[in-house]
Amino acid sequence: MYPCDNLGLSCYNQLTMEGLINGKAGYFGVRIVELILTLFVVSFFTFAAFSIIPGDTARVVLGPNATEAQVENYRKQTGLDKPVAERYGDWIRGAVTGDLGESVSFRKPVSELISSRLPVTLGMSAIALIMVIVISYPAAMLSSRRPGHALDHILSVFGHVIFAIPPFVLSLLMIVLFANLFGFISIGRYAAPSEDFAQFLSCMLLPSLCIALPKIAMTFKFLRASMIEERASGYVKTAKSHGLSDVRIMVRHVLPNSSVSTITVISLVLSDILGGSLIVEQVFNLPGLGRLLLRAISVRDFPLLSGMVLYLAVITVVLYFIADIAAAMIDPRQRLSERARP
Repeated sequence: MYPCDNLGLSCYNQLTMEGLINGKAGYFGVRIVELILTLFVVSFFTFAAFSIIPGDTARVVLGPNATEAQVENYRKQTGLDKPVAERYGDWIRGAVTGDLGESVSFRKPVSELISSRLPVTLGMSAIALIMVIVISYPAAMLSSRRPGHALDHILSVFGHVIFAIPPFVLSLLMIVLFANLFGFISIGRYAAPSEDFAQFLSCMLLPSLCIALPKIAMTFKFLRASMIEERASGYVKTAKSHGLSDVRIMVRHVLPNSSVSTITVISLVLSDILGGSLIVEQVFNLPGLGRLLLRAISVRDFPLLSGMVLYLAVITVVLYFIADIAAAMIDPRQRLSERARP
């Protein structure tokens, strides 16, 4: 019990603050437990999928001319002769510490291979996400201001057209338009960010735009619908009656409330961006995770494949977790609805 003053106001404030803190802690605790369980299930199915795929990793590595003695010796050295459950235990313990095994084709640690290609994929994805946010929000604000007018129709039609074109087709069109026709950007001249950061950004801009354009159209569509709904709400009419300008209403009220319903969409967009970057990398000949994944598939490099699939799955799950937390921080009603569940 807390000491209360005569009016009881201090006691009420303290109890209310305690309830809010406990509510947040409980919600975040449940979400963290769900995250851990989800990652465990994802890791299990990832390992199980590559364990039951037909094919002998030892035969793939040693070649068809290897003797049975050589194959058995390789299995003992790499632990392939152990039961699946024991191998999964060793693999998950190594994954927790960052040890995903050794690639059978590159003869290097899987974590080292992934980390060396990570700047390309993450850099492209980050630039694409910035483009999505910077372009879709202003476009949705302009379009929702006067629905049904000329600018709204132009933006909507442009969004539908861009959304219908796959990223790899956009990549080919961009290469023909900007590289071959106008010669603005050179294709294939990649530079690591540690060597030449300006050249690295130059290489990333066009691929990132190809990935971002369909996602800009999708985010714009959701934001426009949400902003139109918010503009028609009662609190906006009340704010206008009090003399607030459209710009102030948009910035202080409509935009934050519209962003609550868009956070989940942006998390889905970011996971799609990561997947789309794997395809676009092939078109622009960039040394990212996409080329590494195709190499692993072509040579049946199961340790590398399982490590990359686990990495992509973990990134996706963590993004959804961050989106849930961000939405709950902005809109406390989500935490209350979670606590009200039976």
